[in-house]
Order: sequence, then C-alpha cells, then structure tokens
Amino acid sequence: MPKTKNSSRILRTIWQYPESSRAEVASHLGLDKSTVTLEVASLLEQGAISELPQGPSGKYGGRKPIPLIINKDYGYIIGIAVQSGHYSAVAVNLAGEILEVKEEDESITRENLAPSIQAIYWELKSRLGKYPGTILGVGLGAGGLINPNDGTVEFSVPLKVSEPLNVVETLSKKLNVPFFIENNANCCAWSELAFHKNIELRNILFALIEFRQALVPHAEYGGVGVGFGLVLNGKVHYGSNYFAGEFRSVLCTENNGIQVSCPKEDLSQILRDPSVLEKFVTELARNIAMLVNTLDCDSVFIGGDIEDSGLDFCQILEKAIQDNWMYPVRRHMKIQYSSMGAKAVAFGAAGMLLNRLFATNQFPA
Repeated sequence: MPKTKNSSRILRTIWQYPESSRAEVASHLGLDKSTVTLEVASLLEQGAISELPQGPSGKYGGRKPIPLIINKDYGYIIGIAVQSGHYSAVAVNLAGEILEVKEEDESITRENLAPSIQAIYWELKSRLGKYPGTILGVGLGAGGLINPNDGTVEFSVPLKVSEPLNVVETLSKKLNVPFFIENNANCCAWSELAFHKNIELRNILFALIEFRQALVPHAEYGGVGVGFGLVLNGKVHYGSNYFAGEFRSVLCTENNGIQVSCPKEDLSQILRDPSVLEKFVTELARNIAMLVNTLDCDSVFIGGDIEDSGLDFCQILEKAIQDNWMYPVRRHMKIQYSSMGAKAVAFGAAGMLLNRLFATNQFPA
C-alpha cells in the first residue's frame, strides 16, 4: 500500500473537522506543526482549502488561531445508483450539496455498463461546466455481492452478473478519473455517514427496502429486495468476505431465492394486497429488531420504497425492537427514514468515493 501523503491526510482532517487550526490538525495527525504549516501553505495556494477570520486569542493571550476549511467547490463527485431498468445520478460538491441530478428508465447491465457510465459522466460533466472546480471521481452503487477494495462484482441481479466481473480499472481509464463500485445498501450507510460530520454516528443499521415486482429481471426473486448497510464503531462493516448486510429472514425454510417466508406469488401482490404487505413488514421488523438489539445499534435508517407503502414502518420497527428486548432497561434508539430519500444510494456512492479518494491517496492535492 502506498504511503499516504501528508497533504492528503491534512485535507481529510480539515474536511472531517472543519474550522480546525494548524495546531489542531497537527494534534489530530501526530505531525509536527511546522510540517502542517508547510503543507497548509501549499493547499491554500492550490485553492483546496481556505482560511476563516481569526478566532479569539488563548487564555493567556498570544497569536489567535486561524480556522481552516476545505473549499467545497474545489472539486465535485458523481454518484450513480443502478437498479433494474432504472438509474439515478447526482453530482455533489465537497460539502455534500447536490448540484445536478440525472435519472432515467434505462437498463444498465454488464453488457452496456461501461458505455452507459461514460454517457452519464459526460452529460453531468457538461452540466458542471458552469461551476468552478473539476470532477474528482465517480462512485457506483448496485445491488449484489461486491468487493469494493478490488472492484469485483461477484454476483448482481440488476447488473446481470453471475460470475466475477471487474470494471473498475477499465472505467477509471475511460473516464480519466478514479472510479469505485460499492454495494447499494452500503452506499446508503455512506449517505448518512460521509457528509454528516457534525453528527456522531457510531453504530447504525441502514435498511434498504425496494419493491421491484413489476421488473422482469426480479420476477424470479419475488420482486422484493432487502439489504442492510452496517456501521460499527463509526466504520462501514464489510465482514470477512464483503458479504455483510446480505439479508434472508430466519423464518425462511427452503432455498428458493426469496428473502422472506412469503411465497413468491404473494410477494408479487405486495403493493396491491394490504395483508401481504403487513405480513412482509412484520417479518422484516422482527428480523431487524433481533439484529439491532444484538449489535446494540444507536440509530436505524430506513430507505427505499417502503416509505411510500402507506405504512409507518418506523413505528412498526420501534415496537418490534421493544418486544425483542428482554430487560427492564428501556432501549434508546433513533429510528427514521433516510434524509436523502430516493437519492440515498447515489448520494452515498458519492460519499463512499470521497472517502476512498482520501484513503487511497488519490485526492488531487
């Protein structure tokens, strides 16, 4: 693994802890203040960061510290979410502000993945021409078993991948910017984790719940997709094989490719038959309750189509969590719908990419 440049580490620290002084950055990173001062001067000259007005002097006087912030318009990130027959894309700045949105009903699979991503990239790049700064990279979120470290898609229903596929190196060269791919539910976790720097999210579960029974590629899987993004101790948890977050109800009794115990024929009616929907959400809530109680999560986020189902899933889940808890001490947990709504996967893909740029020393500074 290449040695991380001090400039990249300093940039990441200023991004994570906005308005930090040079001394505070040095303390965070364990670097000499002189080293930080030298690197900060270079970053200021490049326009990657800015200085704010000086803060108050210390208790015993002396030079006032100068707060540093990252220049949110230094560069932009494109996040793309691929579903069966549909995609959505967002372009965000370094503050997490969405500048451009593009979505279309188009089938993106392994056969047309590269040209489709290129076309989305070039259109958004053209739209971003009215803003200062450049595109720093592209992040893609899709359902399936995905290793984000080497960019291998082991299996994916929406992408129609049934044997290992790696497109990261190819697309990085074609786009001429870094490209990373991530599981869609993990992207949702990144959507809450990456840009909410002033909110400490330590142990969270993001439940991505999608009803796609009308789409032909998902007919054999019942048309319902559920995936979890897990954040443990402030970091996205991938597990030993990058399979963490894959869901199948403990009530399933046969290997039929369905994630819950409802028959496939019933699931196809989930948005038309209230009794099927109620059975589904009740079973799902019981599974989630066991998991969040076992992991002692402090927050649960819900995203996907469930918010438009007509049921208050947050309330149903809260009751299931309390019912699953056997101790007299009441569980305190925040349960809410995703702050990004339908854009959670695309927005999270952008947040994931930004963190990957910092972590792999590919942030241009």
